[in-house]
Amino acid sequence: MAMTETRFSVPQGTFDLIRYPPTRDVNLRAWAAADELLLCHVADMIEQPVDQVVIVNDAFGALTVAIASAGSGPPDHVGFVSDSHVASLAMRQNLARNGIEQLPESGLSEADLVLVKIPKSLALLEAQLVELRSTIKSETVIVGAGMTRDVHSSTLELFERIIGPTRTSKAKKKARLILPVFDPELAPLPPQPKLFALGLQDVQLVNYPGVFSAKRLDNGTRLLLDNLPTTTGGPDVIDLGCGNGALGVAVALADPKAHITFVDESRLAIRSAEATFERAFERWDEGTFRQPAFRLADCLDGLHGESADLILCNPPFHQGRVQIDDVAWKMFMGAKRVLRPKGELWVVGNRHLEYADKVKRALGNSQVVANDPGFLVVRAVR
Repeated sequence: MAMTETRFSVPQGTFDLIRYPPTRDVNLRAWAAADELLLCHVADMIEQPVDQVVIVNDAFGALTVAIASAGSGPPDHVGFVSDSHVASLAMRQNLARNGIEQLPESGLSEADLVLVKIPKSLALLEAQLVELRSTIKSETVIVGAGMTRDVHSSTLELFERIIGPTRTSKAKKKARLILPVFDPELAPLPPQPKLFALGLQDVQLVNYPGVFSAKRLDNGTRLLLDNLPTTTGGPDVIDLGCGNGALGVAVALADPKAHITFVDESRLAIRSAEATFERAFERWDEGTFRQPAFRLADCLDGLHGESADLILCNPPFHQGRVQIDDVAWKMFMGAKRVLRPKGELWVVGNRHLEYADKVKRALGNSQVVANDPGFLVVRAVR
């Protein structure tokens, strides 16, 4: 039986790395060629360990493990920056696997070296680069890295507009480096969140950079919104993978006594959901609705069993660039644990994802309650 490769060898050492969340696909490793290229470049470029390193968008901790292991003493010289809570969990898991002391929780500080993995979202990269300017000094070395499919002319233009003059390396194993030089005269403004209509009571959704469906309400969420179950009696409702909070806000508008918990692993998604809820209810007296809860979490981890009456979910089916259903499976199995008896899970997804069968396998029953040419809405009762 084939086994996933976990041995990661770079100039900084050889490490044992696994993905988080675990995957059933043995072909997926916890690093990419861009990680290897970036670490080889750092080893060639810097002969002595630097004092302060900031690492951005390290999906599984490959960069952080290698850089933290290269220092002398505790790795308090390494700062980890990611919108993803799951990426933080993956990084800490791989530090522990390799016997490396955990990084302290800290914000951005001045850096001697900044390493940036290119994310899928250009809007997220823009926001991160603007924020990173506060950590950069004239002598700071900045290196970006990504697979060639993620490094476009628009990516380079972004670095040039926000950081300074930029060049790229030759491609190697379909990966490429981005090599900007800091220009202290630049004064870029951070990108603003996008606003667009929910389609209910003139409510506008707030989308911070990188949050799913940045320009308009996506068709899957619209189909689920058009078929939301009616709630009464102040139920406990979870908007799982909440993004900008469209589903949870729609329930609260229809049933102000419902207690909505917004859950996402993206920090900017939670920020978006908070802003959407605040805008939606800013004219309402606080006594007319229940205050919601907002949780940064990996799926339903940390929520009590049998604590919810209704879970609404538009699951992601990608992790980065990889199409994968591991996250959806964890959501469905978590729903089985968190729902009260007779509680309901409502899921929307693309037809080709076969969620009706997967939800049935997780909860024991399911039915398609709505569909259109591209999407299905599936209901399951615990």
